[in-house]
Amino acid sequence: MEQINREFKAVIQDMTHIYVGAQMSVAELMSYEDVPFKVKAVFNKFFGEEGQRDEKIGVCLGKINRDDFVYQAVKQLKLKFKVGFYSEKNGKTVYKSKTLTPDEYLALHSSDEKYFDEEVVFNKLALLAFST
Repeated sequence: MEQINREFKAVIQDMTHIYVGAQMSVAELMSYEDVPFKVKAVFNKFFGEEGQRDEKIGVCLGKINRDDFVYQAVKQLKLKFKVGFYSEKNGKTVYKSKTLTPDEYLALHSSDEKYFDEEVVFNKLALLAFST
């Protein structure tokens, strides 16, 4: 099955959500001027250690343990995770995308299913109420 190379390295906003590309590193996210300060503050606080700054955002979030404080912060922020899947159907490659809750994402991350991280979706209202 042929994989299509897709880069998800953008930060996009609408009225209610902020969409952060999961393929960029934490350092890249911090360098963008158009990223809301509160998003930068969240990533800096929870993933700002020297070893994690060069990792992709999707990799950092996939390493979360349900017992960690970071997991509680992710739940409070009401983060959603958009992931993509490629599958074979009738000899053709079919692309599917799903938006997952933190629990579903961590279950998928610990499974053997092949997927790729596309976006991390922040709820603006939850971000506004969140204090670091």
